[in-house]
Amino acid sequence: MSNLFSILDMGKRTMQAYQSALQTSSQNISSAGDPKYHRQVAVIRPTPGMPYRGPSAFSRAIQLGTGVSLNSITRRRDVFVENQIRQVDQRLGRLESEELGLSRLEVIFNEFSGSSSFNSTLSEFFNAWEALAQEPPNPAFRAELRVKGEALAGDLRSAYEELELIQGGFAEDIQIRIDRVNSLLEQLAEVHRDIGRSKVGPFAAHDLMDLRDSVVSEIADLTDIRVFEDTDGTVSLFLGGVAIIRREEVNKLQVVSKESEGGSIQLSKVVVSRIRRLSDVQIKAGAIGGLLNVQDEIIPDLMKNLDEVAYKLSREINVAHQNGTGLDGQSGRSFFQFNLPSGAVVSGTEEVLLEAPVRAAATIALTGDIKTNLNNIAAGQSGARGDNSAANQIVQVRDKLLFADDTLNVFDFYNSSVVTFGGRTQANARQLNSAELIREQLESRYQDISGVSIDEELVDILIAQSVFQAAARLMTTIDGMTDTVINRMAPR
Repeated sequence: MSNLFSILDMGKRTMQAYQSALQTSSQNISSAGDPKYHRQVAVIRPTPGMPYRGPSAFSRAIQLGTGVSLNSITRRRDVFVENQIRQVDQRLGRLESEELGLSRLEVIFNEFSGSSSFNSTLSEFFNAWEALAQEPPNPAFRAELRVKGEALAGDLRSAYEELELIQGGFAEDIQIRIDRVNSLLEQLAEVHRDIGRSKVGPFAAHDLMDLRDSVVSEIADLTDIRVFEDTDGTVSLFLGGVAIIRREEVNKLQVVSKESEGGSIQLSKVVVSRIRRLSDVQIKAGAIGGLLNVQDEIIPDLMKNLDEVAYKLSREINVAHQNGTGLDGQSGRSFFQFNLPSGAVVSGTEEVLLEAPVRAAATIALTGDIKTNLNNIAAGQSGARGDNSAANQIVQVRDKLLFADDTLNVFDFYNSSVVTFGGRTQANARQLNSAELIREQLESRYQDISGVSIDEELVDILIAQSVFQAAARLMTTIDGMTDTVINRMAPR
């Protein structure tokens, strides 16, 4: 039944509700500088009405209002936008790591494109054969040819070893980031525990959820996780189909070694450490995904091109050289040699391989016959001192179409490899710039929804203040009416 005391209680609930709204606005203003903070909104709803029937038995029943109360405090968020931001952050992390790796590789190609470029070394090598063809017995021309041959092999070995050095160096970078992911997973598990302890009825621990989302965002910067939000306020993270955290249970990531192709260096791969077993995972995005892509895809492609140059070039030169004779009349000698993955030393003429042997460029060198005796260089085929037929055949290798399905010569193939690498670098820069622009747009949308506007908060504060003051005046009025009923209407 409606009476003065129920109206007094209505005013009290109104003051309590809008006091909570004032406190929520104050929290928003104090956290406005935190980019990960979600704006909180006090949801004030009417309380259930009170049935009232007039003094007459024929009066219709009506519902009298009983005021309002604080229904909940919600976080302003758009899950779709936040998922998009997380995906873009994973892409940005990958592109930034790839840019770091490509910048290291550019140093090698810049060295090979300067005044002492590989093209120059290759040209000088074939020019030395041309000079020898002019005067085959000349020991000075033979010595010059040997020097140019050593320079050619040395350039290939140097480039390959530099690539291996950079490739092996990614292990430390990957380990640092994996350690960071594991640390964040432990933090997230602790946040989950705090969320379970702090949740009271329908009121969620919003500040802890902001912290949860911040940790998840940092993990997404590092690796391509999939996020599933649970009803209890926790999240489950999956990496390559394997759960790395569920509530407070953490399956840490671990870096293990794997042999590179050819077994020359130890590379890194990532596994999830689960009970009694390790599960391999494929990481394609995030900073770790970018580092693994450079280690496992980009650098091996460059190494494969160098191996192909070393193998096909040495094979063609060796075929012509073996058919020629040295000044001592002997034939069958190779000019270059390299090692197979088994360790066997070959010249490449023993059998035609479908692909260039791994690390052919890393092991290419002059044969012992050429290193020890200049007379073993085969310029002709007849044994006559003026015969230059073998030298002329080797000069023709310069223009022979040996690469890319017999469509490119050695110069064009190497230049196309450099151009392809440069195009990849430029494409990475364009993609990175595009991802940054998309990220800015999504951040703007995020701030429109979840960010704090000081002006809006001040308006909300003024509204809450006005309602609070009105409710206080209502209670003062009802207090006066109650005093009249109790003290002034008493019988004298």
